[in-house]
Amino acid sequence: MSNEVDAKTARERAKAIAEQRRAERRNRKRRCVVCGVEESDKTPLTAHPEGIGPACKDEVTCQARRAATGR
Repeated sequence: MSNEVDAKTARERAKAIAEQRRAERRNRKRRCVVCGVEESDKTPLTAHPEGIGPACKDEVTCQARRAATGR
């Protein structure tokens, strides 16, 4: 009987940890793969044309930011 209780508590704990990780992932800000700026209303991100991750919508501004930071 104690094995069943231990297994049940382990499953509940695993579910809680998984839910916490999902919540953290939802709340995390995305960053541009080219210039590294965080997503906001002023800098919305879209899919990169080469499929390497999120990138700035305005490519010219993104390239200027990248040149300014020296990345």
